[in-house]
Amino acid sequence: MIRRLALLALLATGAAHAAITVKDDAGRNVTLPAPAHRIVSLAPNITDTLFAAGAGAYVVGTSRFSDHPDAAKQVPVVGDATMLDLERIVALKPDLILVWKSGTPAAQVEKLARLGIPIYYSETTRLADIPAATRTFGKLAGTEAMADANAAAFSKALDGLRGTFAGKRRLKVFFQVWDRPLMTVGRAQMISDALDLCGGDNVFNDLTQAAPTVGREAVIARQPDVIMTAGGEGDSLAAWKQGAGLAAAKNGNVVAIDAPTLALPSPSILPSVRTLCVKLDEARARTP
Repeated sequence: MIRRLALLALLATGAAHAAITVKDDAGRNVTLPAPAHRIVSLAPNITDTLFAAGAGAYVVGTSRFSDHPDAAKQVPVVGDATMLDLERIVALKPDLILVWKSGTPAAQVEKLARLGIPIYYSETTRLADIPAATRTFGKLAGTEAMADANAAAFSKALDGLRGTFAGKRRLKVFFQVWDRPLMTVGRAQMISDALDLCGGDNVFNDLTQAAPTVGREAVIARQPDVIMTAGGEGDSLAAWKQGAGLAAAKNGNVVAIDAPTLALPSPSILPSVRTLCVKLDEARARTP
């Protein structure tokens, strides 16, 4: 009897610490001997997704501007998009580091990898990528139940928005990221994906860069129905409101929207996507 209980305990221990293998967004297989319980996140969107996956308690280090959710602000900062504090990261003894594939400094990530710390590359470029990333992070941290629930809730909310606005008349939209120099979003930016879901067509969706610089004349030539920016920076749109010959100006469709997380490719983007859809629908009502 004792031998049988010992065998069962051994099997249970083995199951609890079974190796985990997942493929990251760089196409690499990442294997952990057990769920990661000391995680360093090197991008704000990754931090947000980890918390949504139920792994917030296991995040021991994060990057600057990791402000979502609020609990993430309490985690020690170990760097930003340009520089990492390698010594501090190592001192935290992480069993997993999650990096932003196209944003985290590659040379510094390579130094961490040489220390034998498992690295997972994450890259979410479409709204549909967010639930998948949430589930994967849950698997890495052993928090699959919460990750699956939150991923499903996010997908359901997106489907609801898509269903509400799918039949609406589509509008051409110029989304301004910055005014000096004039910057917008290309198809690689998730804002372009959000516009599409809300029934808007990004007038610069043909550009491959995430945040390309464009000329004022190019914007006018594409005759957007709506000109938008996020974050309430209405002053940056003042010149467009005076734009003679612009339908967007004529119809009162030069608007700044309060959507501070719209550029954050993670679960906290959802309230901002809702705001975008509503404001675009209001613009639709003003458009003849």
